[in-house]
Amino acid sequence: MKVFKENSNIFQLLSEAVSEGIIVVNQEQIIVACNNATNQMFGYNKEELIGKPLDVLIPQQFRHNHSSHVEGFVAHGEKRKMAGSKDLFGLRKDGTQFAVEAGLNPFNIYEKQYVMALIMDVTERKKHEKEIKELNSSLEQKIEQRTEQLNDSIKSLESEIEKRIIAEVKTRKALDKEKELNELKTKFLSLVSHEFKTPLSGILTSATLIGKYVDTEQQIKREKHLNTIKSKVKYLDSILNDFLSVERLESGKVNYNFKNILFKDLLDNVIYEAEMMLKKRAKNCLCFRY
Repeated sequence: MKVFKENSNIFQLLSEAVSEGIIVVNQEQIIVACNNATNQMFGYNKEELIGKPLDVLIPQQFRHNHSSHVEGFVAHGEKRKMAGSKDLFGLRKDGTQFAVEAGLNPFNIYEKQYVMALIMDVTERKKHEKEIKELNSSLEQKIEQRTEQLNDSIKSLESEIEKRIIAEVKTRKALDKEKELNELKTKFLSLVSHEFKTPLSGILTSATLIGKYVDTEQQIKREKHLNTIKSKVKYLDSILNDFLSVERLESGKVNYNFKNILFKDLLDNVIYEAEMMLKKRAKNCLCFRY
């Protein structure tokens, strides 16, 4: 300590040229010199820290590790930054704590070991780092929320697209079925129209020919044509019943009733209808020639 008192002017001249706090301690970790920046930083008057243990500048909860840390540092005699990635705190005279960074530099004077510490108040920097960390954390949370919302929107959109595709397929099938049904109805009406024309033509022909058989001996021919008219009327009635039964057939309320018929009777009926049509056509041709 005597060495620094004797050379205090030189030390003050050199140490006051920097804005950081400078503290020099001996092997017993007693403060032997400090600059004005250190006094202002820790709230002490000039020369007030000289002769006091270094622990007065260290919070109580960190003192038990600090002494051994400094001793080990002095033994190795290397320049280095204290605590590395850990946070360091200084203790002001009024008992308040603040964040600091410290760089240590060992040196010898007159075969005695000393350590010079360069102290920086990093309260503002730590404050900004904390704010940036909180902002980054908040931003990450917002990004996660937005990403989750986006994923939910994508899932909802995919579900909606799938529903629309299913609806389009069902609609297309319904339209195809309706188109097919309309074609069947058209064919059915055409068939029914043709089926009505054939018996009506036979009835008209038989009714016309009956008027020609006026003699008594022609009664057999008249009865034949009358039977033909009755048969055609029954056939028309059968067609009408079939036409009216379409709805019941579609609903499955009607069962098919199969029965055997004589092919000869069917063939005779076809031949008779053909003869009636030929006679009617021949008559129309004669009238046209006349």
